Amino acid sequence: MSKLDRLLTFRTAGPDDAAALAAIDADSWPAPLATTLEQWQSRLAVFATGQLVLDYDGRSAVVAAAQRITHEFLTAGPITHRRLTDGGSFRNSHHPEGEIYQLVAVGASALVNGLGLGRKLIDRQIAQARSMPGIRRIIGITRPARYYRHPELPIAEYVELRNKTGRRYDPVLEFHLGSGAKLISTHENFRPDDEEARGYGVLIEYPLVPEQHHP
Repeated sequence: MSKLDRLLTFRTAGPDDAAALAAIDADSWPAPLATTLEQWQSRLAVFATGQLVLDYDGRSAVVAAAQRITHEFLTAGPITHRRLTDGGSFRNSHHPEGEIYQLVAVGASALVNGLGLGRKLIDRQIAQARSMPGIRRIIGITRPARYYRHPELPIAEYVELRNKTGRRYDPVLEFHLGSGAKLISTHENFRPDDEEARGYGVLIEYPLVPEQHHP
C-alpha cells in the first residue's frame, strides 16, 4: 500500500456530512453549479447509498453523487439537469429499483488538487454500481468545461478536439472518456447556467462489465 493510500478512507456519506459535502462542492464547482446544503440533505435522505465520500488524512476531501433512474424516466423528456435530478434533490428522479445507475457529480476540495482522488472515487462508484442487483447501465452526463474557449466549433467537433499528446482537449471529458467511458450523445440546454460548457451536457456510459486487458 502506498503512502497516499494509507491516508484514504472510502465510505458512504451520512446525514451529518451534508455541510461538509456542500463546502467541498463550493470549493470545486462554479458558484451557480455547486450543490447546496439543502440539496445534499435531500440526496442523503433519498439515496444515501449513492453518496460516497473519500476522506484524506481524516478529513472529507472528495464526494461523488449518484442515483438510480429508470430507462423510461431517462427517455421521457428532454435531457436536462433540472429534470433528471429533480432540481438537484433526487426526490422525484431517483427510483429504488431503477436499472440505470446515474453518476451525477464529483467534487474535490482544494486540499487534494492534483492527487487524482476524484478518479479513485468515481471508480469506487462504478464498482458499486456493478455490484448492485438490477443495474443494467452506468451513465453520467458530464460537462464540456472548456467549450467557452472555442465558440466557433460545433459541439460535435469540440468533444473530439485533441491536444498534442492525443488526449482530449477538454479535461472533464478526458476524465471520463480516457478511463473507459464511451461518448453517447450531446445535449444543448442541459444546464443553461453552466457558462463554461455553454449550457451543454455530454452523455457518457461506462461498461457494465469491466474490460479485460490482456498482456
